[in-house]
Amino acid sequence: MPGIAASVAKKKLQAQEQKEKAIQQAVKYCQEDQSKPKKTQKGTRAICQEVEEEWRGNGKPIVVSPATVGRRLGGGRSSTEFNTEVNAWLTAEEEEQVVHYCLELANRGFPLTHKTLKQHVDTIMQAKNAESFPEHGVGKNWTHCFLVWHSSRLQKYWSTPLDSVWGRAVNPTTHKAWYDLLGKTMQDNGIKENCIWACDETGIQPGEGLRQRVVGGTKKKTQYIQRDGNRETIMVIVTICADGSDIPPTVIYKGKNFSTNWHDENPLNAS
Repeated sequence: MPGIAASVAKKKLQAQEQKEKAIQQAVKYCQEDQSKPKKTQKGTRAICQEVEEEWRGNGKPIVVSPATVGRRLGGGRSSTEFNTEVNAWLTAEEEEQVVHYCLELANRGFPLTHKTLKQHVDTIMQAKNAESFPEHGVGKNWTHCFLVWHSSRLQKYWSTPLDSVWGRAVNPTTHKAWYDLLGKTMQDNGIKENCIWACDETGIQPGEGLRQRVVGGTKKKTQYIQRDGNRETIMVIVTICADGSDIPPTVIYKGKNFSTNWHDENPLNAS
């Protein structure tokens, strides 16, 4: 499952980062140790053991290899640095463009999936390195690692449907054009703000109610709460003026007769 793969990748990345910090710490201690007189030097193996004990004391047991520390002292690179410099598919500038592209499409209501993100990156790499880039594209888990690496700016969601008509209206250009037209119309025709009213309605089913945080026994997946099975709809109409004023809402009930208790607890003086 994608969620499990991303979780495993994130934990693996965090473990690699912690181990890299421990290795860098050991390299620093070794460099300080080498600057001391030879008789007082501890040696690489003893220093690695000290670093392991420090991390174990912090609740993070990590193995620091003396051979790895020795290679670093000789100018060797970490696997992360090697992969970034040699095996990375995208440059830092290209990664930034891909992140920006993901955010831009998401804001427009067309978020990328793992599949479409891979296709986008494959297209970039095919254009750059058509001969050396493999036919299967980037690796199977590349998109999961990419999201983990940029988790401060990108996140996965369960998508929520957005009507295409509403979606096309959600953009700065449409908003600006609408308000420019409204302002020009008001100015040309001398329309005052107190003459502009907006009205909207919503339906409420009294038998359904909202979800609530309730108390129940442990080890249960669902806690049921009994409600009235009434499926009738109550229509509420609200109206507000452009100058900030409003009129009491209108509530429409289904029924042949008017019940006087409908006016009980009516702080808005709804009609």
